[in-house]
Parts: sequence; structure tokens; C-alpha cells
Amino acid sequence: MAARVPVCLNARLPRLGITLRLRNILQLIKAVLADTDGVILPYVTVMLVVIIGVSVLALDGARYMELQTQLQNGADAVALAAAAELDRTPTAIERALNAISKFGSLQNVKVADIKFLSSLPLRDSDPILPVHLTTDPTRAAFIEVTLEPITMQTILPASIFGGSNIVTAGAQAVAGFDQVVCNFTPIYVCNPFETQGMSYAQATQALVDASNDQASQRKLIQLVGTQKMSRAFGPGNFGYVVPTTGSLPVDSCGPLPAGGIGQALAASRPPTCLRLSGVDLQPADDQAAMDGLNTRFDIYAHGFQSCKDNYVADVNVRKGYIAPGNTNWCNAKPSGLNWPSADPLAAALPVDQNMVLSAGGGQQVDTSIAVGNGTWDCADYWSIAHYAGPGKDHPPPGCTNAATISRYSVYQYEMNYISDRSPGGEYGEPQCNPLGIKFRRVLNAAVINCGSSPVAMSNDARGIPVAGFGKFFLTLPAASGASMYAEFLGLIKPTDDINHDKVQLYR
Repeated sequence: MAARVPVCLNARLPRLGITLRLRNILQLIKAVLADTDGVILPYVTVMLVVIIGVSVLALDGARYMELQTQLQNGADAVALAAAAELDRTPTAIERALNAISKFGSLQNVKVADIKFLSSLPLRDSDPILPVHLTTDPTRAAFIEVTLEPITMQTILPASIFGGSNIVTAGAQAVAGFDQVVCNFTPIYVCNPFETQGMSYAQATQALVDASNDQASQRKLIQLVGTQKMSRAFGPGNFGYVVPTTGSLPVDSCGPLPAGGIGQALAASRPPTCLRLSGVDLQPADDQAAMDGLNTRFDIYAHGFQSCKDNYVADVNVRKGYIAPGNTNWCNAKPSGLNWPSADPLAAALPVDQNMVLSAGGGQQVDTSIAVGNGTWDCADYWSIAHYAGPGKDHPPPGCTNAATISRYSVYQYEMNYISDRSPGGEYGEPQCNPLGIKFRRVLNAAVINCGSSPVAMSNDARGIPVAGFGKFFLTLPAASGASMYAEFLGLIKPTDDINHDKVQLYR
């Protein structure tokens, strides 16, 4: 007989199954909630988008900075290359433009704009205004170069956020040139080759032309001091400048009341520097200046008598002098009443023929002529100055009655015959102070266009532009109240040891 299941048990079985299923679902939910594997995945997904965006932005920034740096380096290089040509001569701008053209073609740099400037604003933050611009090559001291902008496509799609997918880089640079000369005599000479009515550029061109022309360099220049001059400054006038750096020597040996100008002109390498961009003038004692220059001719007077060891003479000091008893050469005097004209006893390097006046059966120097014509009598000079000695019959080529040789060339040539003497006993080498240094008779001076200077000339003028730094050969000392005379040897070159070209970036 089969067992009988209670009716109540059959009723419970469906409910028990539901309970078990609910329990399993709850356990599953608890297990899911307890499982942390992969929970950071949503964060990583969000952060990856941010990281990639920032990385692309940084890459675009690096590309832009590299492009900007390359452009700025190019602008700096172009500006420096052009500025190196701004030497204030009439061809300066032309040469600067050529330098830009050559540099650009080599470096693939495209220039959008070029401006030449005569000056810069006082502060770098101030804008460059039309007053600073110039087209005059003799006034162009700075150049502003602007390169063509370059666009760059960004990697980051900035347009999605309302920005631009293209950025632009540009560059601009300002560079300038200045010529600085050091160990330089603090003296200026009015441009001997400037004539009345010339513009500043024309006067500078005349100076540059003379620097490259041997015929012009034979023209004798009368050097006249400006201390007591009331008329307009003209060719050959000279005066004194305030050193840009350094100072006039303070030395007890020499004329004390002159404030050091005599010592500065007597020194071979005075501790002073000047700048092409402009000089300040100062009044000084012409007599002390002449006395300082005369030490180069073995003449020591007016406070320089005890300075022989301080300021030695040149090795060749022929000047047409004779000494009492042919022994006391420290008291030597010009030979003849018409010195520096020819004299039977001694001869100085002659003046140009257009500077000679015939008077009373003799010849005198016409002091109204500032610049000679370059024709002079070398043969007569040689016959007297080299009356006796190995060089008597060996004058240099071109040493004729109408010489085709400069006095400076004769000065150098006759160093080979320094022991030759004149009938009055004058030798080439110094006698008062037997020491000597070659080329002491070469004088360095700032050359100023006095007639066309944009700043009015006076003995205390400030900021006078310099047309160039020149070299002059002193042919005659200042004697008996006479002026000194000189030949122009040319402009200071970049290779000269006293020259220091200064090219630099300003902006």
C-alpha cells in the first residue's frame, strides 16, 4: 500500500523553489558588487582622451616654438649681416641690401620688410617712429629686418572647440654697427676734401675717394688750430675731442695748464677710445697741442724739455733744421728765413707748388691755401737733404721736380739712407733724443665734415657725427708760429690694430 504524502508538503514545494531562486539572485548581485576587476576602465577611457589631447597640444606647442626660434635666429642673422656694412659711407645701404640678398638665398630666409634707422628710442619698449628712420647711408647706424610670417597646420583639431587649426609665426630683429678706435689721438680734422656747397653724403664720398686715390693723398694739407678761430670751420682745421672712454693723460711732464692735451698728442698710444657714431668736442690749447706733436720731430719745448724719455721721436725726423755749432740739436732752429722753403743748408719736405709765393727774390709759403694740388719738388729736396752719404745719387723712383711720389713714400724710402746729411749737418735720425720709433709721424684723427655737419660746429659741440677715422703723415713741424702740414694716408681699416668694429643686436 503506497505511502501517502501529506497535503501540506505538496503545497510548500513551489514556494521553496522561488525562495532558492531569489537567494541565488541575491548572491549573484552581491558577487557582482564585490567584484572590483575593471572598475577603472571608464576613468582610463576618459583620461586617455585628455592625455592624448594634451600630448598633441604639447607637440603642437613644441613645433611652434621650434619654428619661432628658427625664424628669430634667421632674423637675427640677417640683421647682423646687414648691420656689419653700415660704416656710414655712401655705399653702406647698398652693401647692406646685398648682404641680405646673399644671406637670404643661402639660408632660404624670406625678408618682408627692411628699415634703416639713424637712431633708436631711448627705451626698448618704445616703438620705432618715423623720426628714427633714414634713407641716407651716411646716417644709417641701425637696421630693422622683418621676416615673412610662416603658417603651421596643427595636429590638434582645434576647430572642434571653435579654434583654428592654423597658427602663424613671425620674427623681427634690430641690429646696429659702430666703429670704435682705441689708443687713438683725441683730435679731429675737418675733412680736407669737402668743398663749399657739398652735402654731407657728397663730402663723405669725397673722403672715401681720396682714401683710395694716390694722387689725392699727395695733396698737402695745412693743419690750423681752432682755439682762437672766429670764422667758419674749413678744410684742414683741427680741434680736440672728449674721449668716449678713457681720459687725457695726467702727467707732470709736459705743459701743465693745457689739461693733458699736449701729452695726449705727444703720446704714441694715448689711453682713449672714440666712436664713429658721434664725438663731443672740447676747447684746448693749440700751442700745447703743437708742442706735443713736435716731440715726434725731435723738438722738445715749452714744458717738454724734460720729457725726452716719455715721448720719443720718430726714427726719421728730417725737417730742414740746423743746430748752433752743429752740436746742440736740442736747440736746433729752422734753416733760413723762408723755412720751410728750400735753403742751401738744410731742406724740409716741400709744400705743394700752389702753396708757394715768390717774394723779395725768394719763396714763401702762402698760408691762405688749405689744401695743395699734389705737385711738389722732390728732386730739390733730395739734393739738399741727401747732400752727402750713400743715398746722394739714389733718389726713389718718381722723385722729380714735379714728383709723382708722395712725401710719405719718400720718408719711408730714405730710412735706408738715414745717415745721409745736408750741407748744414742735418741727419735723418733724431739728435736731441737719440731714441726713435718708426711711424711716430703718423697721426690718427677723427675726420669731420665741418661744412655740412648736421650738428652746428663749435669748440664745445656735442654729438658731432664722424665721417671716418683717418691717418695723416706729418710732413712739417709747427715752427716759428707756422702751422703744421700733413698728407692724408687713408681711412682706418678693419684690420688695423686700433680698430674695433662693434656689431650687435639691439632688439
